[in-house]
Amino acid sequence: MRLYITGIAGLLGNNIVKRLVNRCEITGVDILDLDIPNITYEKFSLYEKERLRLHIAQVKPDAVIHTAAAVNVDECEENPQWAYKLNKETTGDIAEICNELGIKLVYISSDAVFDGESEELYQETDLVNPLNVYAKTKLDGERLVLNHSRNLVFRTNIYGQNIQNKKSFGEWILSSLEEGKVLNMFEDIDFSPILVSDLAEIIYKALEKDLCGLYHVCATGCITKYDFGIKLKELFELKTGNINRVQSEMMHFKAKRSKHMGMSNAKISRELEIKIRTPEESIREFRRLYDEF
Repeated sequence: MRLYITGIAGLLGNNIVKRLVNRCEITGVDILDLDIPNITYEKFSLYEKERLRLHIAQVKPDAVIHTAAAVNVDECEENPQWAYKLNKETTGDIAEICNELGIKLVYISSDAVFDGESEELYQETDLVNPLNVYAKTKLDGERLVLNHSRNLVFRTNIYGQNIQNKKSFGEWILSSLEEGKVLNMFEDIDFSPILVSDLAEIIYKALEKDLCGLYHVCATGCITKYDFGIKLKELFELKTGNINRVQSEMMHFKAKRSKHMGMSNAKISRELEIKIRTPEESIREFRRLYDEF
């Protein structure tokens, strides 16, 4: 299988490479430098539409995996033009290119498209109601991608090991605790975080089976941000640092956030005949991979 990855130097991009490089022929693009063997990589901006079109046409991939995005929620709120340019317009450009070339597009979206008012785990058929610029732009991107029936959209929330010199949410918690810091973590916000290496494997399985449409790809069940931090501290056996239980109202974010982002993975689990880890099982696997790294 030949894959083309946007944002290949990011958390998901470099984990796809790490997990699939021996099974797939991988080409990528990013504005960041990248030093990973056995892949083809070019450094340029996705805003260069014609260059991107030419590059994808030359590579002739079986699928484009679009992981590049503006993901800082408050930065998106402060600079909506940037957020719409990258998350909506560029996604639309890539969808157009893939449609012209007859290539499947996999778009990575977010659990933030929901307003958090439901008491149940969100399913793919539930109504969306984005509360901030970031979520609105990701939803706009979804709609542009799903205009073409062959495409695939995954709503998710990831953490894990970042091969590049950046930290995922889980790594930030660990490094902060190792440095003896005290973290304030929310007991009133829950989510269904999936280990990024697990998401990479699910992407591969979905492409093998030629799935199309919208799927929630997340942990089985949900966990509060506070409990997620506590489980990390426990399972990594950290004696330094501390975690305070706080309410999200204590923080003055620029962007409004959903309090309940837990999603159901029943559809993807059924279609691929897989069992996805619970948040605690995922953290245990994170510890195992962390020790191996």
